[in-house]
Formats: sequence, C-alpha cells, structure tokens
Amino acid sequence: MWLRGLKRNEGVTLMELTMAVALFSVVLGATAQSLISYYVALDTQNQRHTAIRNCTGIVSNMRDVRDANPESFPEALTSVWLDETEVSGVGTLPQEVVTVDYVDPNANPLEVTVTSEWVDLRGRPMTVSVTTLLTDR
Repeated sequence: MWLRGLKRNEGVTLMELTMAVALFSVVLGATAQSLISYYVALDTQNQRHTAIRNCTGIVSNMRDVRDANPESFPEALTSVWLDETEVSGVGTLPQEVVTVDYVDPNANPLEVTVTSEWVDLRGRPMTVSVTTLLTDR
C-alpha cells in the first residue's frame, strides 16, 4: 500500500547527467584558466624582481670597487666592467644576459645602466634596466 505514493521515475535521466557534467566542465575550465593566468603573472613578477636584484647587485659591487679605489675613479670600474659587455656569473634566470653600459666612461659622475635580458615562462623576451650615477665622492 505504501508503494502507491512513490513515483516510478525518481532517478536522474541521462540527459540531466550529461548537462550537469557539461556545466561542471565549463566551470572547471574557467577556474583552471584563471589559475594558470595567475601563476604565469606571478612567475613573471618574480622573474622581474630577480632581474632587478641581479642588476642592483652589480651596482652595489661597483660601489664597493669605487670605495676601495677612490684615487682611480672611474677607471677602476670601467676596467672591471667593460662598456657594453656581458657580465659573467650573474644571471640566474633562464637565458639571462646582464650587460653594463656607460654614457661616457670617463665622466664624473659616471652614468651606469645595467640591463638584464631573459626569456620568460611563455618564451617571450623580457628586459629590465637599472640606471644610476656614481661619483668619486
């Protein structure tokens, strides 16, 4: 007697199940895409920070050499870091090349530009430059 009150088709149809899976797939795909974009942006920002740190490290080393050799400024710097040449042993990023450039290697103050070029996660070339003026004090 109590079976009379139950409906016979209380289950989920194949069409309803297909629609639920399709909707779940769309939501999951959109979420995954936003997470991937966030990761790429975060990685790019970390790489930029590392490149700036590499460049400022070279500038800091230049200041140390200047302080150790105040009588031979700017020759002490330009003999260690040649104009428009690659600095070896500095790059920590993928395919990173760090170069030092002087506007006038004999000037006082000496305008120094340290440039870092590398390839990001998506294979795009990236560049960061740090420019400063160094004097003999």
